[in-house]
Amino acid sequence: MDKVADRMEKIADYFLTGKIGAAGWLVVFLAIVTIRLFLDKFVARSVFSAMHPEMDLHNYLFFGLTFLLIWLWLSLILKIQPRKLAFLMIWACLLIDWPPVFDLIKTGGAVFAGPYLYGSLEQLKMEYLTIFGRLPSGMVYFGTKIVFILVSLGSGVIIRVKTRNWLKALAGSIGAYSLLFFMASFPSWLAFGHYFFEGSKKITEIGAVQIFQFTSAVEVFSLKAVDFEYGHIYNLNLIYFPLIVGLSGLLFFFSDRNKFWAVLGNIRLPQCFFHEGLFLAGLGLGYWAYPDNLTVNLFSFFAILTLILAVILAWKASVIANDLYDLATDVITNFNRPLPQNIFSFKEYAELGICFFIFSLIGGLAINFKFAVLLLVYQIIAWFYSAPPFRFKRFPLIATFLSSLALLVILFMGFLVFSGEHNLQGLSWRIIFLFMLTLTLSFPLKDFKDIEGDRKMGVWTIPIIFGEELGRIIVGSGIFLSFVASVFILNERDLFFWAALSGAIAFLIVVSEKIKTRRLVWWILPVIAVYGLIVVKIALLK
Repeated sequence: MDKVADRMEKIADYFLTGKIGAAGWLVVFLAIVTIRLFLDKFVARSVFSAMHPEMDLHNYLFFGLTFLLIWLWLSLILKIQPRKLAFLMIWACLLIDWPPVFDLIKTGGAVFAGPYLYGSLEQLKMEYLTIFGRLPSGMVYFGTKIVFILVSLGSGVIIRVKTRNWLKALAGSIGAYSLLFFMASFPSWLAFGHYFFEGSKKITEIGAVQIFQFTSAVEVFSLKAVDFEYGHIYNLNLIYFPLIVGLSGLLFFFSDRNKFWAVLGNIRLPQCFFHEGLFLAGLGLGYWAYPDNLTVNLFSFFAILTLILAVILAWKASVIANDLYDLATDVITNFNRPLPQNIFSFKEYAELGICFFIFSLIGGLAINFKFAVLLLVYQIIAWFYSAPPFRFKRFPLIATFLSSLALLVILFMGFLVFSGEHNLQGLSWRIIFLFMLTLTLSFPLKDFKDIEGDRKMGVWTIPIIFGEELGRIIVGSGIFLSFVASVFILNERDLFFWAALSGAIAFLIVVSEKIKTRRLVWWILPVIAVYGLIVVKIALLK
């Protein structure tokens, strides 16, 4: 028995000491789920053989959320940093492809349909205690049940081998099974939670019909599933994506807190707030053009949260790309960033950027294909701005024009939430032009803090060409001009006083030598925000 135990521990150590990077893990996981879809749709005789965008994406989100929960559970009970379990978990991901294989063997060429468990609390209790032994007619969890059991037992085995504690092993098995059951019946628990806090129904009175209606019969702004029959899956995707982002953040935090705080500290709050502000501005303009498309419900909230997270992830991906190619500059002027501090290796940081990029696109896909395309366009512009061969950030005005285009994409995303199939119809060209002009003239403000580093790297910004003092006057004048121009672009004479006042304040802030270059953006943002509210009051709500 001692030899068997030693052999088992060596096997466990192999999986716990193996290494795999973040991007490598994510790509392999996506590949494994893709193989699962291939088996379901192209190998087996299946009612799900057709391509359904919502359902296909849901597979990635469902398995991603499930593995994150089990990953964190094992990390907790083993008291091991999650990153040390990464190699084990990517091997465990191969189990995703086993259920259709077991089904194919049993049926001789078909896979069983295994939808979510919709049922009352009593029904779910019986399913839990019998390991899916009382499924409704037509539901068969053959291969799925085998894999659930294997995962539960496997979790117990790995815990027993590493801790030599049978009680922990039993708790680990029960915990893994409970998490799998929770995911298999997720819509039911979501409905129970909603009605518990909302109070319109007692959770003891809720059954399968009410649960299905709750997850499917809800409108979300102008957004809708491509396939009407998968409306409930579309709504679940809106819930899953923020949960995956949140759990991934926890995984990162518990894996390496120093790296987590370094990435969070490098989020560049002024620009991040500006991105989210433009998204919210787009939402406001969309509501102004299509007020009938406003919906207030749980899934609408998660739709907005999904897009906010997707925008932040896209921004972080662009930040990492910029940091990778600006390392020589940052060593001089931004030495507090992750790479100059050697918190990450170059490869680790690049892989993290790839993960942010992929996650942002998945967030867009959870809403609609066009949102994923817009986020991809944003990333393309950001890449052209920061990376060779173009590296347009070297050229004044061209660089800020590109930045304004990228930010306009974020504005469009907010507008499309309400406009739906109307796309950008209803969004005035005056507003688009105003944003383009304002952003192009204002963005050189961020270049003052990087003068020495940009000069070394041959990046020609306004403060480098004209010097800091004259550069402040030029940029301040451009910002003043953008405020005043808004009066004529929007054709609103009543804005003139407020535009001139706001522009003058902004100009004085920029030219003041008492304000450090790194704080200029923080001083300007409130002026822009207040003037934006005045524009809404005078020009849009009259």
